[in-house]
Amino acid sequence: MLLKILAFILTHLPHFLENAMFELFYPIYLIKFRKEKKYIAERLKSANLQIKPKMVYKNLFFNGLDSLRFLQNKKIPMKFENFDLIKNEIGKNSIVFTSIHLGAFEMLHRCLEHLTENMVNLVVSEFRNAKLDEFLTSIRATQKIRVAKDYQVPKILKNAIRSKEILAVMADQSKGKGENFKILGDDVPLFLDLPLTANKLGASLVLFITFKKNNEHIIRFERIYEPKSEIDKKEIAKTLENWVLKHPEQWAWNYGFKR
Repeated sequence: MLLKILAFILTHLPHFLENAMFELFYPIYLIKFRKEKKYIAERLKSANLQIKPKMVYKNLFFNGLDSLRFLQNKKIPMKFENFDLIKNEIGKNSIVFTSIHLGAFEMLHRCLEHLTENMVNLVVSEFRNAKLDEFLTSIRATQKIRVAKDYQVPKILKNAIRSKEILAVMADQSKGKGENFKILGDDVPLFLDLPLTANKLGASLVLFITFKKNNEHIIRFERIYEPKSEIDKKEIAKTLENWVLKHPEQWAWNYGFKR
């Protein structure tokens, strides 16, 4: 109940108060998560990027607020780019949409339900905090979006592909075993086994991204791989690296930090 009340307050917060709220709570947050800030600072330095951890946290905060509003059906400025790339695939094949935690990433899966008549399977990792996990599941799920934990995927994958359903996955976080790739000089684990396995079983694979530009959220479809394609993991990793390079202040650099 407390999380629902907090979400209601945040989604109805006047925009002019958002910055003040961030400035108020940012130093309080760092009392507990100073080591996380140091971890982010070291990663940014390793990548030779001239941005500070505070900018990363600020974008996480503002994009998080917009995501929360969008999941609660509030109007958020957004547009699709390169939709023509995928329009002929929708309904023709199952599709596994793959992205990373960049921008207002919670908007990605919610947008997908408006593109198809079929079910969308959102693949997520389980949070340690059971109440937070339950709350996020409740606001992510709709009549057309089924939330599946990553460990549940083997049970639903073949049927989802057979039924031409959509799967939505994040390649930069999972509780499974990832494979390290160089992302801006760092070894970053990517979790590509699920989208590549789905592709081998007959699903198209689409790489898509969201980022904020001029107060508008852009959802861009970048690349499509036809079912049963020969896919080079390094090629996908390079695409994801380019996304981070273009919008480094909007990526969740804290993923990978051991709390």
